Amino acid sequence: MTKFVGRRGQLGIAVESTRGVPVVPAFWVPNTTMSFFDRIEEAREEQGQGFIADSDSKYVVMKMGEGEVEAQVYDKALGVLLSGLLGASPSTGAGPPYTHTYTLANTNQHKSVSLYWKDPDRSYMFALGMIDKLTLKVEPSGLVEWSVGFKSKTAKDFASQTAVFTSLGSKWLHQHLEFYLAASVGALPGTAISLKSLELNIEKNTMYDSVIGTVEPEDILNQQLSVSGSLELNLQDDTYRNYMLNGTYRAMEIKLNGGANSVLDLVFPRVDFSQWEPDYTLNEIAQQSVQFKANYDQANALDIISTCTLTNTQASGSY
Repeated sequence: MTKFVGRRGQLGIAVESTRGVPVVPAFWVPNTTMSFFDRIEEAREEQGQGFIADSDSKYVVMKMGEGEVEAQVYDKALGVLLSGLLGASPSTGAGPPYTHTYTLANTNQHKSVSLYWKDPDRSYMFALGMIDKLTLKVEPSGLVEWSVGFKSKTAKDFASQTAVFTSLGSKWLHQHLEFYLAASVGALPGTAISLKSLELNIEKNTMYDSVIGTVEPEDILNQQLSVSGSLELNLQDDTYRNYMLNGTYRAMEIKLNGGANSVLDLVFPRVDFSQWEPDYTLNEIAQQSVQFKANYDQANALDIISTCTLTNTQASGSY
């Protein structure tokens, strides 16, 4: 076995054509943190046998893969994550550049992904990878970053794959963010709003579908989908305080615009606001933070995520 630094590990991902059937990586992801690995659920023998010891045996009753990957956002690999996040492959227009349009699948067996991990000692494949949560963070001092929580089958030995990091696509920087609020989807985009930071969380509340007779979950299912996040900006008026107090809804658009060949566009038609907090630090410009939550727009029959398009130079077939 080899001693090595963590940066020698290599992560590859791909959309599975058939849920649970592994496929070789379509894209490689330069990661900053990899905490995705095998885990177990256990049962312990704790019956009294005349001694004060609290346990005499442990039994493994479920095996699975679980954890998070953190990385900077490249526009090509993001297409795989969006298929897993929204549950279906996109429709793709003519290009280049190619615009991939995603629609939220109203099902509980969304598209799955394969996660392949290779380091000097291992060559593992995690099949039936289901996205549990995706968090997107944008701050003025850094690059756009995401963290993705996965659940999967346990790792299996897999034929060694050769990583290719020469076709990652474009990376988004904080200055590529465009953020808009409007009274309705039809009024977007309007005037861009200056933010100090943005965090977007999309959670799918996945669950292991455990059954009798097998130590691995039979399936991994997505349940209710929730979208929430937070904003920070200068305290220049009472707009967001009033949104919170008055129960005001707004349509929200988050766009990462790196030019004609690299755009992510997300629209949430009905967003409410809560937990508004001003910051009056003595020797700093007064700021404010506010939490938001997206909702289904019943009046206009618009999904909680009504628009999700990804424009890049990747042709169809990989998502």
